[in-house]
Amino acid sequence: MNLSLVSRVWSLGLRVPVCTVVSVSLLAALTTIIPRQVADAQDVKTKAEAEGKLMFYATFNATDSKALTDAFKQLYPKIDATFYRATDAALMERILTESRAGQNLWDVAVMTSFYGHNLKKRGMFALYDSPERKYFRPGYKDDQGAWTSIYTNYAAFGYNTRAVPKASQPKSYNDLLKPEWKGNIGMDSKAYEWFGTMLKAMGEEKGLAYMRELAKQTQLRAGRTLLAQLVAAGEFKGGLTAYSQTFEVLKPSGAPVDWVYLNPVFANIHPTGISAKAPHPNASRLFMDFVLSKRGQEVVRAMNRIPDRIDTPPEQARLMEGIKPVFAPTEVLEDFQRYGKMFEEIFGGR
Repeated sequence: MNLSLVSRVWSLGLRVPVCTVVSVSLLAALTTIIPRQVADAQDVKTKAEAEGKLMFYATFNATDSKALTDAFKQLYPKIDATFYRATDAALMERILTESRAGQNLWDVAVMTSFYGHNLKKRGMFALYDSPERKYFRPGYKDDQGAWTSIYTNYAAFGYNTRAVPKASQPKSYNDLLKPEWKGNIGMDSKAYEWFGTMLKAMGEEKGLAYMRELAKQTQLRAGRTLLAQLVAAGEFKGGLTAYSQTFEVLKPSGAPVDWVYLNPVFANIHPTGISAKAPHPNASRLFMDFVLSKRGQEVVRAMNRIPDRIDTPPEQARLMEGIKPVFAPTEVLEDFQRYGKMFEEIFGGR
């Protein structure tokens, strides 16, 4: 039955069940929408292949950046996807320098939360509501469609299994204030986002009081990877602010480390978005759809990272089990210098 038939039936004064009319209307709508969506997708692909190039700015290491762009090229061999990789701070500086010079060289970029927030604030991310975004939970995507996080690092407490018996493994942040941990906890010397996020999660007054006590237990070291290695070497009994994966990758080599999550867990997302002035806008959309797709997220998972797509869990279930993730709030990202200064005063001024 079609809509014209329904109209003729009504004109003859015959009754048609409401459910039939609704079903026919829905069917008619779907038969219009679905071909249009398919046509639009095909149009983007055709235009993207005509553009023939894509530039990806990545905070991944070079191996992982290549793995992602190579996987994209396997799917779309007519598009020459290349990458430039650097630390998030260096990548941000490059983007700003290019912008000041009137150069629009990048198509898609992945950053950490602070820099992703600033790219959106400066209007440097285009709004693109990829159809794949429905598979990402709130907190892992921007409400306006400026970015979607493609993987997340979760802050964990790592410990040396030879130095910390099972009974002494902490179960809460307050456990870290026990005398046995005094001077035995390593922390990253630039854990500003973690610090600000935890203050907001605890309540600033209570959080500051806790951090002042925690500072008596800790020593600072530069870098989360180094911190995990020092825990494995026995320089510290435990390490706070490094990520679960940072400790996890040491275990296959026999390193005496393990880790636990202390709730709430700081979630360091990685916003990924399209340049507002992308030189290859259609290839950019195609690439975003790919990295957010299940296939793209499986590539991310193979990098020993934790994908953010809900139907692509990490290889080890415990990497996501029992966590209450908290994200750097806008207030912290907007007033980053203030929180950095507070961190330095509490942890770095000793």
